[in-house]
Amino acid sequence: MPRPSKTENVRKRCPCVKWKTCRHPWYLDYQQDTRRHRINLDRFVGRHAADFVEAKDEARRAIIAIQNGDDPKRLLPSDDPTLAALLTEQDGDAPSQARQWQVGCILQTHVGRRPFGEWQVSLIGPETLKEFQRCRPKVAGNRDLALLRAAFNRAVLVGLVPSSPFKKGAVATVKLQREEGRSRRLQPGEYERLLDAARGLQALVIAAIETGCRRGELLSLQWHQVRFTPRCEIFLPAQKTKAKQDRRMPISTVLRQLLEGRRHDPAGELLPPDAYVFGDEIGRRRGSIKTAWKLVCRRAKLGDLHFHDLRREAGSRWMDAGIPLATIQRWLGHANIAQTSTYLGASLGGDEQDMQAYEARIGRAPLVTYCDVFDPPTVDSTTSDHGGAIENLRKNTKVH
Repeated sequence: MPRPSKTENVRKRCPCVKWKTCRHPWYLDYQQDTRRHRINLDRFVGRHAADFVEAKDEARRAIIAIQNGDDPKRLLPSDDPTLAALLTEQDGDAPSQARQWQVGCILQTHVGRRPFGEWQVSLIGPETLKEFQRCRPKVAGNRDLALLRAAFNRAVLVGLVPSSPFKKGAVATVKLQREEGRSRRLQPGEYERLLDAARGLQALVIAAIETGCRRGELLSLQWHQVRFTPRCEIFLPAQKTKAKQDRRMPISTVLRQLLEGRRHDPAGELLPPDAYVFGDEIGRRRGSIKTAWKLVCRRAKLGDLHFHDLRREAGSRWMDAGIPLATIQRWLGHANIAQTSTYLGASLGGDEQDMQAYEARIGRAPLVTYCDVFDPPTVDSTTSDHGGAIENLRKNTKVH
């Protein structure tokens, strides 16, 4: 029995030191029983592999063709594609910038000794996916696995793979990790500290609080989407929203003042309609703000604050102010009202006033609180309607 090949049956006949990246032809070195195959791999399969990884894939397909007596030139890479090829095909012609970034992270994550993008689809099983899950953060790993699950489902539908590694029959083999919902809101004084430390991101922070828009929606906002007549609103087309539906957001007085101050370039000319509202001085789009946001939070001493928390803060402020939940759902662009209700974190400071208003509407006497009993306001018990009741309650109440 021949010893296993250290180069996986691929070699070159050239003096190049960096033979894995030179342009000389690849050769197949494979032994079946007593017959040894040493042939030009490029001629055998009808194409030149771009790198060593692709050459090993071509060699495996050529060996399968030799064993089955098939013509290797009819074996296309799509017969057993890599994960990179599978995700690239699913993305289509114009993938979004966020999706490109996510796919890039998936393909570059090392699973075992090589990037996940170099794995053949047929070799990816439940254990491989669990190893990938361990290599990624909890939230990012869940999003990545959801994307991979959709890609494998599509591959099953088109007949590229017989089954998905995410399921065995009707049982899920890979489960997403449980995520704890965030309820972070700005505490008293934090908004002022955030604005003081924001510097170049100050306008973006104010816009996030006033509109509840996502970071990507604000960074992609152009002046033709801002309308001051016949009504003040921001129009977000479907291709720029997460829900893929058009959305209109009313402009507050604070936001209008901010926008009017950004409509002109340094020369005093109006920015063109295709200029970006929260770009640079001449309307060019701003890139990623990830590093800048970390610096802002560090200066403001708000290490646990995410930019997306500002969207939650905006919706929660609207709810505290009495805006109907259905209206908040429409402004935030949520698919259903249940998502909005679990997403927001309302302030509890107004609960007592709400209960008092309810008592007044139904004709009840004002509620006597613990503070009224043990730290009552200075009143004359003879003239107050509730002086005697409070005095009796104090006498009959024991403090433990």
